[in-house]
Amino acid sequence: MVSRFDQQKTKHQLFHVSISLATILICMTYMQYRRNWAHLGSFWDSLIVPIVFIGELLKVILARFFGRIEDGVLTAKQRQKKAAYFTPRELLGGLTLQFLCTLLYAFICIILGAPVLANYEQTFVLSLLMTLLTVSPTVFLLGGGGALQVCFCEKPDFITKCEDTALHLFKYNALGGILGAWAGSVVAPLDWGRDWQAYPIPNVIGALLGSALGNIYACTHVLYTCGRVYMSKKRA
Repeated sequence: MVSRFDQQKTKHQLFHVSISLATILICMTYMQYRRNWAHLGSFWDSLIVPIVFIGELLKVILARFFGRIEDGVLTAKQRQKKAAYFTPRELLGGLTLQFLCTLLYAFICIILGAPVLANYEQTFVLSLLMTLLTVSPTVFLLGGGGALQVCFCEKPDFITKCEDTALHLFKYNALGGILGAWAGSVVAPLDWGRDWQAYPIPNVIGALLGSALGNIYACTHVLYTCGRVYMSKKRA
């Protein structure tokens, strides 16, 4: 028999994946509407970064919505520790962590062949997008200190089951985005003479598509689990 928590968890997962796929679909629709994809590397002339930011923020709000009841099972000490992770100092630490991750992604892009000075704005936009797809959701959910613990493969002791579910889904989003951005760089040196081969267009598109595939895999896994539970109940 499926417990109430399992039902809530499944709803959370499906809504989370739906937001992710809707965000990617909106990005692709916007890119098709603009037609000239050269603007993707511009910080001021592209809506890709704001769209992804809003999508990731909505997923965190969703996790908060489903986890509002679970906060009651935390001890007073755990609630106090959790509240300490959202003080102004910790919020500043979260912004610093995201900034450092953006610099790290920019350094990786340069190491892999991105121009150092000629396309600095494009590198910044790509690095910021990668930060939003990988680190930012965890910072928004757990604060700077909690996100730092997760980065070092250590879960905070105040984490709830709903937040653990969100972190599990964030993992697919991050892995898909990283692999997609890396795969997108493969087409850049090919001599096809296409406009969309210009840096960082293939990497941005690859990151978005990779994130979508990661979320589709997560959705498939959830639906498969639901199907097994349904068949088990039917046999019983």
